[in-house]
Amino acid sequence: MELKKKYTLKNDFSMVALLLIPIAVAINFVGGQLASLLKLPFYLDTIGTILAGMLAGPWVGAVAGALTNVVTGIANPVNFYFIPVNIIVGLVTGFLSRGNMFSNWWKWIISMVLMALASIISAAPIVVLVFGGITGGGTSLLTATLMASGKSIWQSVISVELIFTVLDRIISYFICWLIIKVIPMRTLVKYSCGEFYISKKARAAAEAAREEAESEEEE
Repeated sequence: MELKKKYTLKNDFSMVALLLIPIAVAINFVGGQLASLLKLPFYLDTIGTILAGMLAGPWVGAVAGALTNVVTGIANPVNFYFIPVNIIVGLVTGFLSRGNMFSNWWKWIISMVLMALASIISAAPIVVLVFGGITGGGTSLLTATLMASGKSIWQSVISVELIFTVLDRIISYFICWLIIKVIPMRTLVKYSCGEFYISKKARAAAEAAREEAESEEEE
């Protein structure tokens, strides 16, 4: 009988996971800047957070998300308000990864919906109550158009966010998946959730490599 894997903060915040955090922050920064400059109706500023959550679990993902908004908030103070959103993205993605929810198509669909809903539920109140529905992002014009047509601010924000947040998460996930596919197996196995992205045939060898690495660290 296969024993359920135990997760610890020590394993989550391994050396490779700590090195992943600044990389994730940099990816978020580049993605967010690209979306902002091109006025895209996507954010692309959680790609690194999702990558960290998928590979290293919820706590590493949350740290990467929080640091992203702290860093980008220096140049654009609006981002400080959305620190909780990026933290939640990291947490939700990490827990989904721990549940192996990115392994087949129907789990993937559920994961995309849950990731998007978590973002909308956490972001919509900030957008409405702090910024009056308009943040200056690529979706603000669409939100303003719906408000001008007579829809309430809540309807406008949630309607726009529902469509484009789902699309944003799908795009972000596929970018992360492409990145993960080129990471060598010997590196993947060092992340707490890395084994879920290794073929079943190679997983046994990966687990053996993990145990050997842990025993070497203890010595």
